[in-house]
Amino acid sequence: METKDKYRQYIKNKYPEQYQILLNIERANEEAMQLPKDPLVERLEILGFRRIAVTALSNSHFFCMPGDKKGEHGLTFQKGEGNYSRTGELSISYEQGVDVFKSFGQILKEGSYSLEEFDMLLDRMERSQFYRGKKANKARIPVLSMLQRKVYDSLPQIFPWAQGKEIAFNAGMPHRTAQRFFGNQVLFHKVKNGTYMKKIVFEEM
Repeated sequence: METKDKYRQYIKNKYPEQYQILLNIERANEEAMQLPKDPLVERLEILGFRRIAVTALSNSHFFCMPGDKKGEHGLTFQKGEGNYSRTGELSISYEQGVDVFKSFGQILKEGSYSLEEFDMLLDRMERSQFYRGKKANKARIPVLSMLQRKVYDSLPQIFPWAQGKEIAFNAGMPHRTAQRFFGNQVLFHKVKNGTYMKKIVFEEM
């Protein structure tokens, strides 16, 4: 973007040493993204998360879901013990673990987890019916908002459009939003005109 380029040019002209540090950090992060993936990173990607960045100096991995806005991330997996300065001094110290910044289904809730706690949560996600059937082909879980999940869980397995519309309306979902929602072919199968069936049962989740 033009604004970003002007800002970088300003830093380069005004603070050349800091600009070189910035370039070094960016280069290190690009190289870190090419390194072999940690087993936990691979499990997260199979479950639908996408690694969008690695902070090389702290070995922190940032993840988002396919429906997240550009630049957003909902999960940070921290492997290192802190951020180090270029002289090798520990500048920021933190515990290893995983920070979750929003809820993902009924298992993965917002909060901070130790690596052991997070490993147990992933076990539960992988044992759910959806993941048992889809893990082999690395299918991604549909990204649902809290309102969409509330409506989806309230619907019977097979329902007519009128009933689905009423359930959605009572949950607070606008009419046109409900129309688009029921048209999601990952979540619903149109049995016949005006009748829908849920394709995913979030058991154990």
